Amino acid sequence: MRSSMATQVKYQTPLRQAQRELTRSRIKDAARTLFYEHHFETTTMDEIAMAAGLRRSTVYLHYKDKAEILAEIVADYVPKAKAKLATIPSANPTLDELRHWLDANFKFVAEEQVPFAILIDLRANRADAIDLDQLTLELMAAIGEVVPAFRKAVADNADPMLRARALQLYLLMTFACRLYLESPEDPLSKAMVEITAQDFHAFLSAQD
Repeated sequence: MRSSMATQVKYQTPLRQAQRELTRSRIKDAARTLFYEHHFETTTMDEIAMAAGLRRSTVYLHYKDKAEILAEIVADYVPKAKAKLATIPSANPTLDELRHWLDANFKFVAEEQVPFAILIDLRANRADAIDLDQLTLELMAAIGEVVPAFRKAVADNADPMLRARALQLYLLMTFACRLYLESPEDPLSKAMVEITAQDFHAFLSAQD
């Protein structure tokens, strides 16, 4: 009994906990980059272990599969993404303000390496790693902290047409972000960002 308690205390020491968190961070960082560059579906646990500089068995000691790693990556990312989306300047920003807001959000996604592309891949493959519909509503609700139209669109009793329009805009934003990440200087990417800003502006102006 004493031996069991001593072992339990040993593995609960601050140093052990710090080592555990460091290892998990290495795994998540490696997985995030691989998911970003090569897509979630094609990435293997072996590749994650190699990229993290760890044994495969060590990775499995911390995570049962890559879906669990992704779920934790997304859980870390979502609060930051919501805070960034909530920086939309006002309930009815100017077109130029929307351009700057979109640009700042796209750059944030690139820095975080948890692009909307990952979530789009998951939606296409119907992976069970995360509840994508709920995640989408959470991110839309972040815009709703400033924009009443989006706040109404994510409410439980939302008008279907309003929710559909807000969702359409959000998905347009994710597509524009994907093109931006692939080639920010490409004329098509720039045009998609402009169309997204214009559509957002038209929608918000119509809600006055």
